[in-house]
Amino acid sequence: MVAMASSAALRSYVLALLVVMAVVPHISAQQCNTNLLEAVRAQPSLSILADVIEASGLAEQLSMTDNVTVLAPDNNAFNGTGGLLSILAANNLTLEQVTAPGSNRAASILLYHIVPSPATAADLTDGQTLTTALGKAYELTVDKTATPTVVVSFIGAGSNATVITADLRVCNSVVHIVNTVLLPATTLTAIPIYNLEPSPSPVGSPGMSPGNGVVPGSPTAPTASVPGSPPESGGADSSFTAGSAVVALSAAVALAMIM
Repeated sequence: MVAMASSAALRSYVLALLVVMAVVPHISAQQCNTNLLEAVRAQPSLSILADVIEASGLAEQLSMTDNVTVLAPDNNAFNGTGGLLSILAANNLTLEQVTAPGSNRAASILLYHIVPSPATAADLTDGQTLTTALGKAYELTVDKTATPTVVVSFIGAGSNATVITADLRVCNSVVHIVNTVLLPATTLTAIPIYNLEPSPSPVGSPGMSPGNGVVPGSPTAPTASVPGSPPESGGADSSFTAGSAVVALSAAVALAMIM
């Protein structure tokens, strides 16, 4: 009788454990109560970035975006020496001029800071090429060193940026704060003008394949193909797959114990 009671108790414990393990991933997914735009707005050091997002017409799109990597330039990247606003002033341009319809290059610059799959600093490898949301012809190259701490930088077509705060999680996305605005071309006039679609599509949405470099909108300037491959990172999808495998393995072990 004692053996039967112990066996019944074991079955109940194992079944309860399996139920908990099966439910936890779903609970975690539902705990996300913010989005990328709200996260940027909540960070004081990113207040200018938030303003540029609004001015460029990408606010709605970014609020719907998930499963991406965002390289977020801090305020000094705009206002500091060599910052974007200084570059515009040197070219007799204002932020209003580069966000106006028909000359909206700011949106293209912002899309150059989004990689359509999540990647932490540990996921990135030295020399890796990352296709950006601006399009497959617009890539970033990872420069990763350890001297003595790990330093991650991104080499762009017109400028380079170094990560000053890494691995900020926003839902299924990863945000790295960087010290420079990355430019997708060596001159401002070579940056494509961006025309926002009436119904903007999010980057990295469930219907998109991560890393496909889809441009939600349409830059007007044609671009040439640049050799390279999209990133293969251990992002949120990889973690979910691993969690599913653990649940399956636990179920197998539990069935063996019950029998």
